[in-house]
Amino acid sequence: MLGEATPRPGVLEALAGAIEAVGGPDHVDRLIDLIGALVLHDKVTVVRYSATQRPEFVSWRNYSAALVRAYLDTYYVYDPFYSDWRRNQRPGIVMLRRTAHQARGPYISDFLGESDICDEVGVLLEDGDDWCLGIFLDRSRQRYSAADVERLRTRFAVFAALHRQDIRLRNPGFRRTDQAAMPGREPDHIARPELPEGLWPDLTARERELVGLILAGYPTAAISARLAITAGTVKNHRRNIYQKLDITTERELFLQYIGALAPAAPR
Repeated sequence: MLGEATPRPGVLEALAGAIEAVGGPDHVDRLIDLIGALVLHDKVTVVRYSATQRPEFVSWRNYSAALVRAYLDTYYVYDPFYSDWRRNQRPGIVMLRRTAHQARGPYISDFLGESDICDEVGVLLEDGDDWCLGIFLDRSRQRYSAADVERLRTRFAVFAALHRQDIRLRNPGFRRTDQAAMPGREPDHIARPELPEGLWPDLTARERELVGLILAGYPTAAISARLAITAGTVKNHRRNIYQKLDITTERELFLQYIGALAPAAPR
């Protein structure tokens, strides 16, 4: 059953709309309505990811065309969801918190900051060949709870069934955008994010430098070469950093950094 014991207002209406729109021009919009009726959000972006080609922006709400262009021109190569799809091609519910360790500096420090995004959850649906359709719900102030994510996860089979039926009804060669197909690429260089003033005051200058490289996606060997220190020294620094920040994993480091970039919720 899509709803809970007492369905949320609008969910069943959104489901009816999504069923009626399958195979038609409003399919993606009605699918957004259905997914968005289940969890509160501030913005929506819809992107197609490929394992071999540049992503395509399909639709957006409460977003700017300038940011869409910046994403397609620059930031997509740093997008952790794009990176995850290229590696795994696994549909399902994805969370920024779970993929943050794959994000590279500019995506976190520049793109998320410009987008005013605090947290993001996405629904990845197979979309033919090596493509997926990603519907992302963004929040500017409050992070998604485990209950929010579970609500989407338990309804994922419904979203996937609707989208599979839409694909079956399409003509061969149908495209969801008119964007020219282009090979995907890896970053030409990796920029280090700037750490906010006052963040992690207990870290030494050297430790902050190393944290910047970790956040930019440099592995231990590359950090060792860049700083002209041994891999063992890098590991010692990393251990000291984790102790000072009371964390145990790189993912927790990214989450603390993302949390520091998010604006404080109004009281």
